[in-house]
Amino acid sequence: MTAAIESDLSRLDVSVDELASKGDFAALSALLADDFVYSHSTGLVQDKQEWLDSLKPLVGKRDRVANVVAVEMHGDVAVVKGDLDVVWREAPTKYNRYVRIYRLDSGAWRAISQVTTPAPDREPGKQ
Repeated sequence: MTAAIESDLSRLDVSVDELASKGDFAALSALLADDFVYSHSTGLVQDKQEWLDSLKPLVGKRDRVANVVAVEMHGDVAVVKGDLDVVWREAPTKYNRYVRIYRLDSGAWRAISQVTTPAPDREPGKQ
């Protein structure tokens, strides 16, 4: 059972960045809890609506590509860790790591927090 939940959460987690990239904000919003907070690699902290609004002008300019490394279950809370590349069309790719935390809410997993940090060691030629 836990393996199936972890697999589902891994797919759900990757979809957060896919939806953000293609601009499907209604579907993305449904995956985020109302109290969602995003702490960016730059130090900027945004609530759910601020993050969604900040994504809108970026559609078509870059893709967010997540690679889930681990899903850690804690009852009705799950911690998902992975690599996140922000692949810009006209700028260098940004290599990050992230931790996204989910809470089971009325039978659905919703992200409540994300912290992203730069990962310069992941840049090509630095491994």
